[in-house]
Amino acid sequence: MEQRSKFIIIGLAGLALALAFFYMGAVNSKQSLARERDDLKKENAGLSGQLSKFQDNIRGYENTIASLDKQLKDISRDRDDLQRKYQLANEAKEELIKKLQSQKEKPATASVSQELPAGTDAYWAGILKQKTDLEIQLGNMRSELKSTQINNEQLQRDKAELELDINNLKHETEDLKRQLDYNTKLMDSLAQELVRDRNDKMQIQESFKGIRGENTTLTRQLKSLNNRKVNLDRKLQDFSEEKSALQRRINELETMFKEKATQANDLNKQLDAIRSGVKPEIRPKESVVLPSIVIKPSSDVSGQDFSVGLEGKIVALNRENNFVIIDLGENQEVKVGDSFQVFRGEKGVANITVIQTRQGISACDIKKETEPIEIGDTVR
Repeated sequence: MEQRSKFIIIGLAGLALALAFFYMGAVNSKQSLARERDDLKKENAGLSGQLSKFQDNIRGYENTIASLDKQLKDISRDRDDLQRKYQLANEAKEELIKKLQSQKEKPATASVSQELPAGTDAYWAGILKQKTDLEIQLGNMRSELKSTQINNEQLQRDKAELELDINNLKHETEDLKRQLDYNTKLMDSLAQELVRDRNDKMQIQESFKGIRGENTTLTRQLKSLNNRKVNLDRKLQDFSEEKSALQRRINELETMFKEKATQANDLNKQLDAIRSGVKPEIRPKESVVLPSIVIKPSSDVSGQDFSVGLEGKIVALNRENNFVIIDLGENQEVKVGDSFQVFRGEKGVANITVIQTRQGISACDIKKETEPIEIGDTVR
């Protein structure tokens, strides 16, 4: 019994240690999940800030591209205006050239010859005057041509500068478009990372809920095991007390058996003295208190014949273990397995069977009762 109790206590202690280990592991995993959740929240906040920053940059790039497109359109209009002016200047130049050629092709003396006779001073004066006028007109036309050429060159330079500006704007536009594409891709990747982080966070929360449920279950199991341990400790204490009581009862029973043996020896001596004709010395009979004996009851046996020719009394009763002690034993040739009937007066109240014998007493298992057995009932 003690060894079994030790095994039970050791098993409960091991189970309690295992449950405590599992509980500590669950608490540590809970704390680690809480830290991971906080880290994910911080990282999510940082990513959200970066995303908003990238969105602001993208909006700035879009505004810059829109302004550059507007400037490009303005420059294209200016270029078209300069081209029209250049064409007009070319047309004016061609007209001047044509006028100059037509003036050169006209005969210098046509008008003079029509008005004045040839060879006169007035005739030659008119020719000189016309020549001077033509030279003045030619100088004016040349100056106009030079100014036109200068304007043309200035327009060409402006056109080249505009083309350079247009090319630079195109390059800047392409760079901004590439930057916009890169930022868009980066924003998409950040959005995907945010979605993954959100999914991971949801999975962590679900696993955290599962761990919390497992923790609750383990806590309930630990409480129930603690309650069972307390109950087992109480039962073990009761078993120990019962064992101590049984040990005391067994010792008392052994003492009683020794006293019965002493009494039997005294009776034998008295019988020998009576047979020899000597008056025996009669000792005063001492009262004996018979304690209860814990004996495992045997299985019920029906159909047995009751012993005849013997009569005794119920001297002790143990209801807890379902047996009685009678004052018949080995001296009366009582054997294990013998059956007796218990009477109260002339009425049979129970059937009993012998399970252990000593010299002057026997322990009997109660097989059947019509009325409760009492100490002092007759046994036959």
